Amino acid sequence: MKIKDTIKRLVADKRGEGFLDLAMKMLIVVVIGAAVLLILNAAIPDLFQGLIDKISSELTGLDVLP
Repeated sequence: MKIKDTIKRLVADKRGEGFLDLAMKMLIVVVIGAAVLLILNAAIPDLFQGLIDKISSELTGLDVLP
């Protein structure tokens, strides 16, 4: 019921602050996460290749990345 009450409150609120705040937080998190992954991939490229190799070896017969 808590989620239902939150949705009702957001729909009833005509200011739009709830939607804008939520969208901006999500956008910031996605952009920062992508930047961190890009920096890590540039700094330690072998780390990601090692992880991909380990996952591929565990999932035999399934290509994770070419």
